[in-house]
Amino acid sequence: MEKISGRIKKIMYRERLIYLGRTAVIVLAAALIGLYLNRAGVMKENILMVLLIGVILTGAFTAGYEYGVIGAVASVLIFNYFFTVPVHTFAIMNPDDVVLMIFFLIVSFISSAMTARFRRQVAIAEENERTARRMSELSERFINVTGTEQIINLGLSYIRESTGYDAAVRLDGRRTDERSTDERPDTAGAVMFPIGGIARKTGEIIVFTKDRGLGAEQEIFIRAVAGQMGIALDRERIYEKQEKTKLQVEREHLKSSMLRSISHDFRTPLTGIIGDCDLILQRHVTRPEEQDELVRDIREQSMWLTRTMENILSMTKIESGADFISRREEVVEDLVYEAESHVSGLREHRRFQDSMPEEVLIADVDARLIVQVLVNLLDNAVKHTKENGLIRLNVSYQDGRAYFVVEDNGPGIEPGQEEMIFGEFVSLAGRGPDQKHGMGLGLAICREAVKAHGGEIRAENRPEGGARFVFWLNAQPAVQMEEMEEEYGGIYRDGREADYIDR
Repeated sequence: MEKISGRIKKIMYRERLIYLGRTAVIVLAAALIGLYLNRAGVMKENILMVLLIGVILTGAFTAGYEYGVIGAVASVLIFNYFFTVPVHTFAIMNPDDVVLMIFFLIVSFISSAMTARFRRQVAIAEENERTARRMSELSERFINVTGTEQIINLGLSYIRESTGYDAAVRLDGRRTDERSTDERPDTAGAVMFPIGGIARKTGEIIVFTKDRGLGAEQEIFIRAVAGQMGIALDRERIYEKQEKTKLQVEREHLKSSMLRSISHDFRTPLTGIIGDCDLILQRHVTRPEEQDELVRDIREQSMWLTRTMENILSMTKIESGADFISRREEVVEDLVYEAESHVSGLREHRRFQDSMPEEVLIADVDARLIVQVLVNLLDNAVKHTKENGLIRLNVSYQDGRAYFVVEDNGPGIEPGQEEMIFGEFVSLAGRGPDQKHGMGLGLAICREAVKAHGGEIRAENRPEGGARFVFWLNAQPAVQMEEMEEEYGGIYRDGREADYIDR
């Protein structure tokens, strides 16, 4: 603190010397011009005007009223010594000269005061212009910034640039600044400024002045920053509330859509199951082959209900945000065959072809979810193909990934719908004879399940007609897995992950 005050005193002393030097030069120049004019026969009243111009110039090129006064007094002494009778003395014999010098001093003092005032007004106007520019920039920056943390950091940076002091923000009792907890200074020697919101006090700004105080201009600027910060924080809070309200409305809409879909889609298979059971119980069907057909229909309807319930439960887990996958090492071929066995009518009513790679692939996945993905894709292909339509399932391996391709020769995907079909409750009408209206959750679950395993899924149309769904998962050939097992000490045979996975 003493060093800073000492530097300020040195700067002020240098400025005084500079202004005194300017005053002396201007007064001396006016005196020399006056002497020249006196020799040329100019009257002393006109010479006094030259000295008055010097006083005015002194006020213009120096700072403060005092230098004008010094110049005026020096000019009067020069006029008395060189231009009044008797010359070269400070005696005055003519009363008119006394009146001239008195009026000269009065005019000089007035002009010096007006010049100093004008300079102050100019300085204030320039400072107001800079302040207005900074306020405009401040307002514009706060309009464009989003996020509570970004708003706070912007306000703190402006305060630090304007005042040179560190600052912090306290919101809802929680203090926020750019320093760590151990480096934060306490609030002793700090100045508090409230951050006002629309309806209530949002928080406060803490400026660590270290007992040095704040100037009036700095205080005004900090209050402006606090006001802009309060408006921006209120805007952010209102936006968050709107987003939460919007999200809540969307969730309610999704719940309503789900309930409508469940009530509508479950009614059809349940009605069929009840009707088939009534026919069997009431002995309306006596031939064994007819009874077998009814039982198969009951089984298909029951399996469809089971898959639908699994989709609903899986989507519920996904939307809850919890970790809904339980990984284990699985053979990819086993997952494919398990999925094929759960799709009714796949081999009986469609021309189904599948192909697997020569090597045995091992993937660290949640078997239930991957089987459900394949079932949903195959069931979707069955729904969108006609009787005896072609469906292919191809699995290949490349660069540490197992690629699954499910394609059919159905009507394909409408242009522009390749991404939309993976949304919730988006159901495209199938054209198969055994088509059942779905809830639109199958493909949405496929996308989330594949994404949770670190893979990707996409949909496209085949050039020869029909749809194609492709997704990939990380996998390794079994031979490579055995080599890694020998290198890292083996795996647990009870299905748990290998030691080398953690490494």
